[in-house]
Amino acid sequence: MDSHKNSFNHIATYYDELISKYGHDPRACDYGRIESQAIKFRVLAEAASLNGKSLLDVGCGFADYYRYLSKSYDGIRYVGLDITPAMIVEAKKLEPALDLRCGNILEWDSEELFDVVTANGIFYLIKDDPKIKMEAIIEAMYSKAGSVVSFNSLSSWADDQEPQEFYADPLETLAYCKTLTPWVSLRHDYHSRDFTIYMYKNCNI
Repeated sequence: MDSHKNSFNHIATYYDELISKYGHDPRACDYGRIESQAIKFRVLAEAASLNGKSLLDVGCGFADYYRYLSKSYDGIRYVGLDITPAMIVEAKKLEPALDLRCGNILEWDSEELFDVVTANGIFYLIKDDPKIKMEAIIEAMYSKAGSVVSFNSLSSWADDQEPQEFYADPLETLAYCKTLTPWVSLRHDYHSRDFTIYMYKNCNI
C-alpha cells in the first residue's frame, strides 16, 4: 500500500504547485487550453447515457467534470476522488454539497460500486513502470464499475510528444482492457495527442 502512495507523491506535489500558482483554473489541471478540457469531457461522457447514474470521477481535480455534466444530464450521483489534498480542498469550496474524497484508487478499500467510473488525464505523469501502473489503475476502476468505465490518455501516436510525459500505446491499452472485458471501444478521433477507451460490463448498455 505504501509503495503505491509513495510512487504517486510527485504527482500530488506537482499539482499542489500548480494550484498555488493558478488557483481554480484549467492551467492548474495542466491544460494548455480550456477547449481541450471541454473536448475530453464530451468524449468521456459519450460512453453511455448518464441520466440518473452514479459516477465515480477518478482524479476529479476541481470537480469541473461534474459542472460539465450537470449542464446536460439529470440526476447524476457524483463522487470525486483525487490524490492531491489541495485539489479536494479547493473543489469543496466550489461545490460544498458534493461527495469529494482524497485518496488513491489503488488503495481505496471501499465496497461501493458505481454505474460509471471515469478518469481524465491521470496517467501522463506516472513514472517508473507507467504501463504497469496504468493497467493496475484501469483494473481498479473496472472493479468499481457496475456498467461502464471511460478513461483517456496521451497517445503514443502523437507526433509532438513532450519529454517526461507518459504516452500510452492505444492498441496495447485496448488489448489489456480486452483481458478484463470483451466489450471495449477505442476512440482516437477527437484530438491528435489523446485517445479514449470505453469498457462495458455487458453489451446491453
